[in-house]
Amino acid sequence: MQIRHKETGEFILEVSGPSLAGRRVRGARLHHAALRGEDMTGADLRGADLCIADLSGATLCGANLTGADLSGATLTGAKLDGAVLLDAKLLGVNLANATLRRADLTRATLRFAEASGADFSDAVMPRADLSYGVFRGANFTGAQLDEASLNFANVAGAKLRYASLVCAVLIQADLSDADLDQADFMHAALNGTDLRGANLGGALFRHAVLGGCWNLDRAHGVAEARYLELGSLDVRTLRASLGSLSDESLVALGIVKETIASLRSAVGLGGPDPRSAA
Repeated sequence: MQIRHKETGEFILEVSGPSLAGRRVRGARLHHAALRGEDMTGADLRGADLCIADLSGATLCGANLTGADLSGATLTGAKLDGAVLLDAKLLGVNLANATLRRADLTRATLRFAEASGADFSDAVMPRADLSYGVFRGANFTGAQLDEASLNFANVAGAKLRYASLVCAVLIQADLSDADLDQADFMHAALNGTDLRGANLGGALFRHAVLGGCWNLDRAHGVAEARYLELGSLDVRTLRASLGSLSDESLVALGIVKETIASLRSAVGLGGPDPRSAA
């Protein structure tokens, strides 16, 4: 099999056999490689340079990409189920509609990634960096995202049912319309996060901090969220939502029902968008 440059057609690497499936190509220099639709199942690509490579539609199930650099690569529709991407670099990678079920992305860097519609269900992603990425409609059901960074990430409409986000940091993240049912946000920091239309029912917020979050009053299942208490919310978040949250939701937050009216009067109904607060 001959691997060529996706733009110039220049010869890059030659391997025996019809594909890279099961082959050992550790540390290979495959940047800009044309690998569209190739079968790379179980390949050993540890430390490989796959920057800006075209891997759209490729099959990398069970492949070992530990420490590999796939920055700028195109993996739209690629299959990476069960792949190992430990400490891999995926800066600005295009993973739209790719499948990464049960993949190991421990400490992987996915900053600025485009992964709309991607399937990360049951993926192992502790300390992964998803900052500035676009994960609209992605599936993170059952994924392990403990200590992950989702700063400025767009996770609108994503499924995070039963996902673990213990100690995760979500600064200015967009969680609008996301399904957070049974997700675990213990000790997580949600600062300036948009919760409009998000389903919080059953989500666990023990010791989580919600600072300057907006549209909490437009989220669903606030009363059913577990351990989402008054002490978890800062004044801006509470003031912006107080006028619209139901009495039931406020009681669930730990506010005594008889004091709700006076509290609303004291801080003003609704209040400004916390993003504009000084």
